[in-house]
Amino acid sequence: MNDSFELSTDDHGHLILRRPGFDDVTDVHIRRSFPWSHPDGYLSIRDEDGRELLLIDSLDALPPAQRRLVEGWLADNSFIPKITAVDSIDTRFGHQQWKVQTDRGPAEFRVQEAEDVRPLPDRRFRVKDADGNVYELPPLERLDPASRSAVEPLI
Repeated sequence: MNDSFELSTDDHGHLILRRPGFDDVTDVHIRRSFPWSHPDGYLSIRDEDGRELLLIDSLDALPPAQRRLVEGWLADNSFIPKITAVDSIDTRFGHQQWKVQTDRGPAEFRVQEAEDVRPLPDRRFRVKDADGNVYELPPLERLDPASRSAVEPLI
């Protein structure tokens, strides 16, 4: 990680990357390299064309103000809804039609293939819908009994 950089925001809320010896870059974006296994590590700062400008090895290495800025930006700009309850999963038509409650509100989506529901090392699941959206499903033991009953036959 390049230790000499600063992130700030402009009047429009865009992130600005400042580094000694380089021009300031406005409207940079932050992407997690490993959002599931290392969400606080290997954060890529990219320009508007997607080119990596800087890699942050760990949020823990940042000064507190910079860490809060990065965490706030990620919270506002990362969209991986967490499924909190499964209302139903209909499998009658050769795919899975999920109706769920998430931390962002109710959702309904279609899962094309069984392998689109993948276990993660910490017992959570990654659920990818037919449109490429990704949802996080908690470990089965954290679900209510009705949700667990709906999901268990598919896993």
